[in-house]
Amino acid sequence: MATSPQTSVSVTSVIVETSPPARIGTRIAHPVLRTTLQQFLRAGAWVADFGPGPAELIFRATRLSEAPARILGTPRGLHRHPVFFDNFQAEWLWTAPIPDPRIARDAVILYFHGGAFIAGGLNSYRRHTARLGSISELPVLTVDYRQLPDAHPNDSLDDALAAYHYLLDQGFAPEKIIVSGDSAGGGLALRLALTARDQGLPLPAAISVTSPWADFDSTARMAHANANADAVLPAAGPAMVVRRGIAINGVLDPSWSVVNHDFTGLPPILLQVGSREMLLADALAVAQRCAEAQVSLRLQIRASAPHTLIHLGAGLLADGRDAACDAAEFHRAMIDSAATGRSAA
Repeated sequence: MATSPQTSVSVTSVIVETSPPARIGTRIAHPVLRTTLQQFLRAGAWVADFGPGPAELIFRATRLSEAPARILGTPRGLHRHPVFFDNFQAEWLWTAPIPDPRIARDAVILYFHGGAFIAGGLNSYRRHTARLGSISELPVLTVDYRQLPDAHPNDSLDDALAAYHYLLDQGFAPEKIIVSGDSAGGGLALRLALTARDQGLPLPAAISVTSPWADFDSTARMAHANANADAVLPAAGPAMVVRRGIAINGVLDPSWSVVNHDFTGLPPILLQVGSREMLLADALAVAQRCAEAQVSLRLQIRASAPHTLIHLGAGLLADGRDAACDAAEFHRAMIDSAATGRSAA
């Protein structure tokens, strides 16, 4: 069972929960990641910032890391089925006793992976999405959306919309769809919901995101106390991706960042983030938008959890398993509330 939050504070429609102190595994992860993965990412960001050529080289190199991720393997008992779209690929994942989603159009998680729009994919995220679907008792459609340098995040949004349309066209009721993602994929999940609302599409039952990259403007993150506390993301990383990949001719359109939108009408949101993450600034901005729009938000701030390892480390870290169980409980509550016509927010 998940560990109950230590503190719960209600602010209008927003409930902020802080977890108990991190366990030993999470605390050890910080210095290990800070001296290994973060240094690798810091070096990559430094090289990429020399100009368009080096940036493209680094972006393509990070994309190449997806192929060897096949060695991570597939969990025993996992069923997989590819889905091919015009510009990208997705795959169904489910485990018994969850029925085949190609036959039983009941409830589903639509998942968007992280990776700063330059990394991540079906191979590297398969074990994570399979675990999340299994404990949520739901099948998962995980989307390998287009990324930099071959496609802009606006193209990634088009792919997200195509995947959402696919579920609706397949007969999945919108109130039985959970839209989920982490980091860049978490921001993409939120942007999908906002775009669906603006286009008059039926909205999903809920949104479940981990450490969403919700603001492409680095100003607030760089000014936050966590700018130098993150164990994974160097402060220069997201800013470099924006300068060298997302901004067009040096111009960053504010509408590309979800924190610059009115959240009115969005479904309930679960947002999980680490207390020492750089993207805590983005999470707090999302919370502010939800409060202003009276959108139900459950903001879980997990003590000392490294970026995205809140869930991705669930196979190794007890704190990660707690977070994944909390997410699964939220998913089931949202689906069950739709089935009974009650509000579980």
